[in-house]
Amino acid sequence: MDESQSILSHGEREIAAMLRAGRSVEEIAAERDDPVPVVEKAIDRIRDKTRRALVTLLQSPHTDAVAADLDAEERSRLRTALDRAE
Repeated sequence: MDESQSILSHGEREIAAMLRAGRSVEEIAAERDDPVPVVEKAIDRIRDKTRRALVTLLQSPHTDAVAADLDAEERSRLRTALDRAE
């Protein structure tokens, strides 16, 4: 899926990638030359946008069709994330 279609800003996508890679908030802040509270606020925004996206998926009549458009790797990543939530 094209990352430009993400509801996350460029900076939020960078922080999300660093979190997925196992980096701590302090490491992310140091690498980005940002204060820790700035990174923590970005993480809160990422969490909020993720929650809103999931609610949207549950309400949308197009979820099945859009999910079918994902490539196999993207569907697998999504399934893995949802399975971990159980």
